[in-house]
Amino acid sequence: MAIELHSFTVTLAVADATGCASAAEHRARIWKAVSDLSAAVRSAGMTTEARFRGQDRQGHVLFEATDAGAAFLRGLPTITRVDDARLNGGRVVLRH
Repeated sequence: MAIELHSFTVTLAVADATGCASAAEHRARIWKAVSDLSAAVRSAGMTTEARFRGQDRQGHVLFEATDAGAAFLRGLPTITRVDDARLNGGRVVLRH
């Protein structure tokens, strides 16, 4: 059995620094949003469908996800955009 994962870059709603008093406050908001996103994936039982792989300071999070996992991520209100990297060779196949 093979599970096909694709790379996705997720943009968090808090990526926009508007309303932040400082760069440190913006980074803190991003860290909190990433933590909340990770908790949402876990609590929804989607850890096999969407796997966190990394983040940057600007509110972008890298996931490897199945199509179902990507659809789940797109449906979260804390996410403004999900970019699919399939066209750039972002495919990973796990065999079980």
